[in-house]
Amino acid sequence: MKRLALIALLAIAGTAQAYVEPPAFADQVRAGKLPPVDKRVPQKPLVVPLGEGGTSLGRYGGTLNTLAGRSRDTRLFTIYGYARLVGYDRNLNIVPDILESLEVKDGRLFTLHLRRGHRWSDGQPFTSEDFRYYWEDVANNKELSPSGPPRDLLVDGQAPQFELLDETTVRYTWSKPNPHFLPRMAGASPLFVFRPAHYLKQFHKKYSAKVQKAEAEGTATRRWAAVHNRMDNLYEGDNPAWCSPSPIRS
Repeated sequence: MKRLALIALLAIAGTAQAYVEPPAFADQVRAGKLPPVDKRVPQKPLVVPLGEGGTSLGRYGGTLNTLAGRSRDTRLFTIYGYARLVGYDRNLNIVPDILESLEVKDGRLFTLHLRRGHRWSDGQPFTSEDFRYYWEDVANNKELSPSGPPRDLLVDGQAPQFELLDETTVRYTWSKPNPHFLPRMAGASPLFVFRPAHYLKQFHKKYSAKVQKAEAEGTATRRWAAVHNRMDNLYEGDNPAWCSPSPIRS
């Protein structure tokens, strides 16, 4: 079953262009079901050092055994696959991860730059539209979020000004500093400020004619908001068509 996730690539430090096709995907590439690895990754993929010296090469394969005692333990995927817009490095500094870069001014203005060419696992682009969709159509939709945006996005009860600057740049501005914004996005249970808009719009009353018709005729078996929220459970990762954005590290 298809699992929708954010695709990110860890290139070998110092050899960002020396992409190595993961053996697990080789057959799909040969069959034309997937493009080659250099066509699947962002223009500027994340580069990390491997090994203590930063020059050793990794090896694909191996088995990771985990214990899931109950169905809700799928939420541990988000913790084990530590991938965030920003994350902690080894020195506990918050640095860009899925983001290419970010700029912070006075602790209250945050400009987030996405990686051009970054895609979801179904091949759809990961862009600022995914942030806009979350902010306007989820966090500020009274049926989906009756209490409004998460408290981590509020400073003294005030929400930020959200700006979509271009296809890969968004900005959040508060009137006062928000010291919790970055740590919450880097945390074990992260604050997600984006959604896969192209996937979730099919469940949203604003975008789906099918949902609108069912609501108008009273034929829906469940309220549209309940269905949308069920399909939009990023942290639990229990939707086979969509899971939390732990990237495929290839």
